[in-house]
Amino acid sequence: MSDVGGKIMVTLAIEGSGGSEVLYEVAKDVFSIGASNSNDIVIRAPGVAPHHLTIQCKGDVFTFLGQSRQVAVLNGERRSRGVLRVGDRLRIGTATLVFKGADTGGPGEVEIIEEGSAEESTRQAPSAPQREGRSEVVLYSEPSRIASARNRIVEVFRSGVQSDLLPSLRLLLADVFEDRQAMLTRVDGDGRFAPIASQWTGDLPRLPLRTFEALAEGNRYALLRLGSRELLIYPVLRGPLVSRAYFVVETNDDHQEDDELILAELSRTLAIHWDRVERSGVLHERWESEARSAVETMLPGTSQAVQLLRDAVVQASRSQNPVLLCGREGVGRLTIASLIGAQHPAGALPLQVIEVQEGGDENLRTVFFGSGPELENPADRHQGNVLVLRSIHLASATVQREVAATILADVESGSGPRVRWIATTEEDAIQMLNEGRLDPALYSLFNNHVIRVPSLQNRREDLPLLVVRLLDSVAAEQGKELKGIELGSLNSLLQHRFEGQMTELLSELGRLVTATPSGEMIRGTVPALLLPTSLGEGDDDGVSMGALLGIDDLKTVVPAVERLIIDRVLRRTKGNQSEAARILNLSRGALISKMKDFEIPDYRYLRRR
Repeated sequence: MSDVGGKIMVTLAIEGSGGSEVLYEVAKDVFSIGASNSNDIVIRAPGVAPHHLTIQCKGDVFTFLGQSRQVAVLNGERRSRGVLRVGDRLRIGTATLVFKGADTGGPGEVEIIEEGSAEESTRQAPSAPQREGRSEVVLYSEPSRIASARNRIVEVFRSGVQSDLLPSLRLLLADVFEDRQAMLTRVDGDGRFAPIASQWTGDLPRLPLRTFEALAEGNRYALLRLGSRELLIYPVLRGPLVSRAYFVVETNDDHQEDDELILAELSRTLAIHWDRVERSGVLHERWESEARSAVETMLPGTSQAVQLLRDAVVQASRSQNPVLLCGREGVGRLTIASLIGAQHPAGALPLQVIEVQEGGDENLRTVFFGSGPELENPADRHQGNVLVLRSIHLASATVQREVAATILADVESGSGPRVRWIATTEEDAIQMLNEGRLDPALYSLFNNHVIRVPSLQNRREDLPLLVVRLLDSVAAEQGKELKGIELGSLNSLLQHRFEGQMTELLSELGRLVTATPSGEMIRGTVPALLLPTSLGEGDDDGVSMGALLGIDDLKTVVPAVERLIIDRVLRRTKGNQSEAARILNLSRGALISKMKDFEIPDYRYLRRR
């Protein structure tokens, strides 16, 4: 920057392809840039208006101002006006300008000039000697409408974190946008607006779903033209697991630039406080009614246990927080996980399951983080899905902490979690925590939604309704229409112990339906299970075996006989599992698995006798 004839020489560079630059030097206090030949600097490039902007010099301060609603991108930020500093990059259309001026030295004396003051209007640019050792701070007054809107936004969001935000938002929309149409809305599965806070009258506009998909990418907003009307659509929330929300405001040429600035600030502030909208209940009022109806159909019953389960499933479906499902093997934890994903307000989410096995840390790492040389982020690979970590307590403490760190990074990401995280464990998570089988860091992530899935023993009163509902489902899967179930058959089901929980119940119902011709009534029975809980050394195995031989149902007899024989051999070997496996002609792993299935003690205490 140099002084030519009492005026400042301004240098601008226009970047070309391959890193080249075209330099312009202008010795004027005010000069214009645009595509028209009447400009001081002519740039013909896509997106450059005939008269795009002017640059003005006031002492050592350079400012730019967009002409006729034209804007520029200053250092990546979309602006219609601003102050230029050395090295600033200003993009207009597809052209990029670099401000090449140089500093005049240290700060020295600072003179503050307030824009619009009498002093500024009569002030002459100082000569070069006067400028030495002196800087200026130019103060600009924010446009009154933007300043007023910003003050109202601050007032609304400082009104108390526990207050209902929606009435205040309605008043804010009415104050800031006056008599124009404006609303905060979400979008349903068909692309229709569902207003949350609105001062909209008349028909609501409708956009194709691909428009909202495009708005979810990057920092985009939309201008919808409907004949002579123009609507600004500004996203509030983005992400695969959130209910997308938007501000929609009717605008015009006089207001559009200010509306864009106001909506940008309002949408970002509301995103931070979105939990207050969630608490109002209005956002999910219709969804919750439909979700509760669907959950009640899938989880029938009147017991307190199942009522608590239904409430927990609805709450977890609406939340973004990770969920921990606790319960015995076979109670239907995966069914509950699938139900949570199916009722998500943003739409049903696909279910993916990762099986965790004892001693299988390396396999879990491969499945979870990928098998390549560089670790993959599971949140990227499973984005928009429900990811179930089945039996997470079987992983080592080290792997559990690695999983916890991955989940925490996704949950705390700026746009919210990309994956719906669900893990399953045994019945008592607190006991596993105390025993060191469940890592505290992992448990704390799931602490907001710990759901205990009750066993059938804890909801016996639900069995009649559960049997009827499940029979319809099983019959439909087999393509049969049944008249119902006889009272004797129903009583046999109600008296059965169902140690295998829902898995065994569904298996028995499937067997009964298979044996019943279509159009008939179920008449089969499920014999009471004769499984002694333990056999002492003096028990008469022949009596139990004789009772079993009187039953014709192989599905009852075979497991019972297996248990009796395994129990007898283990007592005989005083709990020596290797010797017992050899006698039984089983592998040691298979023997241990059957001991767990049949709840047979290991009898090692007999060695101390």
